[in-house]
Amino acid sequence: MKPIARTAAQKLRARRAARLAADAETREPNGRLSRRIQAKEARQGETERAVKETVTEARMRVLGLSAADCERPEAGSVLGRLYLDARNKLTKAQYEAGVRMGEDFARYYALTGIPFPAASAIDLTRVHGIGRDPNPAAVRAASNAVMAIEATLGMADESGRPVTSVCKAVCIRDEPIYHGHMIEFLKRGLHALVEHYGIRGDA
Repeated sequence: MKPIARTAAQKLRARRAARLAADAETREPNGRLSRRIQAKEARQGETERAVKETVTEARMRVLGLSAADCERPEAGSVLGRLYLDARNKLTKAQYEAGVRMGEDFARYYALTGIPFPAASAIDLTRVHGIGRDPNPAAVRAASNAVMAIEATLGMADESGRPVTSVCKAVCIRDEPIYHGHMIEFLKRGLHALVEHYGIRGDA
């Protein structure tokens, strides 16, 4: 039978021994985190699970999404959450068209050096040039794609350009919209973009 620790030093050694035994799989004898591949993968898995649980809980609490919807990649954007909400009646084709619009504008801003139109993306101390891409053909193609989108939305728009404004707010700047008439403007613009991109499916 193991003798019971009596002195403070014996109790401290007993606690250290118990801790080292518990950490044997995750730590080296010197106390440092194990560098074994299996241990690294286990730590990474635990971190990913913790992050996922935190994000899911926040989306459920703040956005009112179900646990199943929180795990879908669409939940990470305003457009995706509008698509997941069945009340808005956005089709998958319209969602894909909005994503492609955002990608085309992001490519255009990156190639031309124009700052992304969001307050969080603007660095007021930075000097922006007129372009950073060495391939003029790529810049021209990105510019043409954006002009085609503008023209397509313009054809679906009305006085005051609400369709273009709402589509840019949601698909480019990832800004939320709250009113039913704005959802209708968004759907009208996305429907036009579905035809513009030639996306197959129920538009």
